Amino acid sequence: MLKKLFQIEKIKALSYPAFKTLMIIHFLLFFLVVLIVSQVQFSIPGFSIKKLYQFPNIWQFFPWVASWFNLFLAIVVILLVGNEFSYRTFRQNVIDGLSRNDLLRGKLILIFSIAVYTFLMVLIAVMLFGLINSDDYSLNAIFGRSYVLLIYFIQALGYMCLGLLMAIIFRNNALSIIMFILYFFPIEPIIRWIFEAHARRYFPIKIIANLTPMPEFLTMTSENTINTSTGTSALDFQEIGLTIEPLSKGLNVGLAVIYILVFLGISTYLLNKKNL
Repeated sequence: MLKKLFQIEKIKALSYPAFKTLMIIHFLLFFLVVLIVSQVQFSIPGFSIKKLYQFPNIWQFFPWVASWFNLFLAIVVILLVGNEFSYRTFRQNVIDGLSRNDLLRGKLILIFSIAVYTFLMVLIAVMLFGLINSDDYSLNAIFGRSYVLLIYFIQALGYMCLGLLMAIIFRNNALSIIMFILYFFPIEPIIRWIFEAHARRYFPIKIIANLTPMPEFLTMTSENTINTSTGTSALDFQEIGLTIEPLSKGLNVGLAVIYILVFLGISTYLLNKKNL
């Protein structure tokens, strides 16, 4: 059954011209950014762009760059799911014998497939640029921080599952995309500020976004530069939302998985309760 659902989703996605165009744009944007940044020269003491392209720093840098485009992947999912409602494809699939849970499973297969694609994209880029630019080729250097890529995979799933939920709630591509973006800013940030500082760490977008924080190498370099040049205290990146707040990595990942399950649970409920 899963193979059948995969084939159905593949046919739907590939028959939608915008899907292929958007995925090509996603691929090109990621590689353009990492290529352009690799050519940038900074004159900051103790900092070299090349170090970001060396093992093990590259395992944090490339997933962080790729995370900038996760919104893009979520919008792709919104468009594909929104089309199912607009063109009554879901309704036709049910008439043809699929259950509503099968429809959701099909979309989960699609989301998982896109997440695997972006995982492999970043993995290939990491190995390519890392092997070219690194000086240390020990197993510890090459694979020491490779777990970050798995965390990025979970983050990509989180963004796309939220996009799926928005598409099921609003059932209109334009409205779903607008509400998805507005939830990132300003809706959730405004809601967060209503709560105590310690509670703000546990909101869904905060948790999922913090899975791939700014690389430690960049953070330490920025802090050291500020301290050396001005004598003032280091810029608090946590206050401006660029780095993860003090939650353990394991807790952050666990909460992200819980939020993904919540998104899917609500999506399942709405898909089974609403008319197609």
